[in-house]
Amino acid sequence: MNPASSAVPAKGKPTLSTSHATAANDADNAEMELADVLPSNPPPPDVMRLAQLGDEAGIRQLLDSGKIPANYADPEGITPLHWAAINNRYGVCQLLVEAGADVNAVGGESVATPAMWAAQKKHYYIVDLLTRYGADHQITDGQGYNILHLATFNGNLFLITLLLHQGINVDVKDAQGHTPLMWAAYKGYPACVELYLTWGADVGAIDDKQLTALHWALVKGNFQCIQKLIEYGSDRFHKTDTGNTPLQAAKELETLHIFQDALAECGYTNEARPKHTNAPFFLSVPESRESFLKKFLFLLPFALIWMGLMALSIMPGIISLPILIGLFLGSQWGVSQALREFGAPGQKATHKTPFLAGIFAGTAFWLGLRFLSTIFPSTYGQHPILNFGFMIMYGLCVYFYAFSMRADPGFVPLTSSREEQKETIQDLLSQWKYDERNFCVHCMVRMPLRSKHCRRCARCVARHDHHCPWIFNCVGVNNHRQFLAYVVTLEIGIILYLTLAYFHFASFPEDIPIDNCILLSASLCKPVWADPYTLYLSVWTGLQVTWVSMLLIVQTIQVLRGQTTYENMHSVNHGYDDGEVSNMVASMIAGGGTSLEGVGLGHGGAGPNPLITTPGGGAGGHHGHNHSHGHAHGRPGGMWNRILRLLGIDTFLATAKDGVGEHKHRSRRRQNPWNRGIFTNCNDFWCSGVSELFKGNPAGEAVLGGQRVDYYTMYEPPARLRRGGGGAGAYESVAADEHV
Repeated sequence: MNPASSAVPAKGKPTLSTSHATAANDADNAEMELADVLPSNPPPPDVMRLAQLGDEAGIRQLLDSGKIPANYADPEGITPLHWAAINNRYGVCQLLVEAGADVNAVGGESVATPAMWAAQKKHYYIVDLLTRYGADHQITDGQGYNILHLATFNGNLFLITLLLHQGINVDVKDAQGHTPLMWAAYKGYPACVELYLTWGADVGAIDDKQLTALHWALVKGNFQCIQKLIEYGSDRFHKTDTGNTPLQAAKELETLHIFQDALAECGYTNEARPKHTNAPFFLSVPESRESFLKKFLFLLPFALIWMGLMALSIMPGIISLPILIGLFLGSQWGVSQALREFGAPGQKATHKTPFLAGIFAGTAFWLGLRFLSTIFPSTYGQHPILNFGFMIMYGLCVYFYAFSMRADPGFVPLTSSREEQKETIQDLLSQWKYDERNFCVHCMVRMPLRSKHCRRCARCVARHDHHCPWIFNCVGVNNHRQFLAYVVTLEIGIILYLTLAYFHFASFPEDIPIDNCILLSASLCKPVWADPYTLYLSVWTGLQVTWVSMLLIVQTIQVLRGQTTYENMHSVNHGYDDGEVSNMVASMIAGGGTSLEGVGLGHGGAGPNPLITTPGGGAGGHHGHNHSHGHAHGRPGGMWNRILRLLGIDTFLATAKDGVGEHKHRSRRRQNPWNRGIFTNCNDFWCSGVSELFKGNPAGEAVLGGQRVDYYTMYEPPARLRRGGGGAGAYESVAADEHV
């Protein structure tokens, strides 16, 4: 049976098949769920019309004159509160419930409450208001749905989160036995599926036809939904009442390749059997396998770099170059295969593992050994200061690299209980700030200013800068200074090393015998024959100057501006103007009758709101959602753009473009509220405690405008920043993809 069919009883109850899935999608596209909630006849053009329009004064006059009671209902049981709720007329709703309107009145063909009508349009501020006045969320409509089912149809995470914190059973079933998890899986909403699973939804629940959520996920064929259900232990061999396993259902629904991709992501064969039952212990147990792979991929570049350098050193170029290319391509293929076979879900790509961090660590290791064994003995007598300078930079670079990689970047503390989460939500609702700018539905925490949820780390990071695969960690408030110190010492260290390498090669005697020097001059050919290992290691090290220099330039400019990489690339100020937005929301909703689409809240506001919703208006569409139905992991742009992001070139180009266009578009520039001038910005970043540079900041603390602030709890800007704009050096940010 198709879940969508239960929203249209007249269609019958088809079995799970390709044709039935097509019928379900057609019904879904026709947006029949809301049509069943709304009445077939338009309301009379008096109080009902006033409720639609949000005319609070007109309704108050009717109530005060006694012309209508607060509980007035038309012959179908529909009240003015229904129409005010579905049109997001907060002021009218508040007026009616305070006058005694029944928040649990049911009306229309589907026999639904006002809160259900509001839920269908994702108006969670209205739902919260009605909840506070006694709305019963256990009531089911004529189709057997309660409010959580209706909220799941549109996939609004904020509304679902609000309802779950009201104590609704996460596994509540509709008339056909479908749980909200099944509906989210069928609709193809991976974020909702993950929310229900982390909340404790029963992944093995079955409906009246013995179908599980995994069967329903295969109807839509959304890879992320299927993968999450398998990851959380969904029965891969459960049979329906017709004997169909998920594998057989996938074949009928033509989603077999997506199902098998999801199985492979979770470590199963195409037949849904475990892959590693006969593997050694450290590869058969998922936790041990993940730990082993991380260590192995971090250490693998040590061996690869050494083999490449040795091949170039001891073999002729005509042989060593093909070997080097083969080593590079072979290692990439081998790592990809290992990750595909043994990698944990979400870590099937090289840049999501410590492999890139291992490239730097391996290079630093072999360079340090070569310096001690070869360059230091040959150059110390003539250049002792350079040698000691390099050793200091080398030691500092390794220290700051290890610190940046191992430190907590500034993960926003999680709440200790669901009751605390509920209090946070209620507090944000009272401030008109319950939206994606202020609340993270993944971490269930209030998001401080300048924070961001990192998908790789699966946590919110305070004063988030970017996630850096070269240190296999996020860069945030707790390790940003150390990360930039790592980049600075790396740049200086490379320059000093290359200088010492030059003096090392210059110290060779002129009479070194040189054979077969065909393409190179004698001066260039001499180091190739005298010390090829050091030469090629120096060339490899010198190549790093390009991306390190670009990263250093970008980070330095951002420190001077008092901004982060994320703020630069996404043209955001991380909620600085939340006070203005919340005041606008409050005045527009509470004042009655205006859509919030112009406020710019996206899903965080009250959802899409037509000024008037009429019975035939089809208001139940999937506004604002663009959920993938296929197996699409990467971003647009392919491998080339991924390389640009890994090397930081995209951020460098965006920053350069920002500087070039600064004077051309001054009128359209968004001011940076965190910029307190170059000298103050630098002092805040570098001079807020020299000892903290080595031992780390107090958790979440940093200096802003000369004041020490706690970025874990900074929900409002400091007093000296609230008014007065961005100070000197306002900038025009460039919108772009997230730097990773």
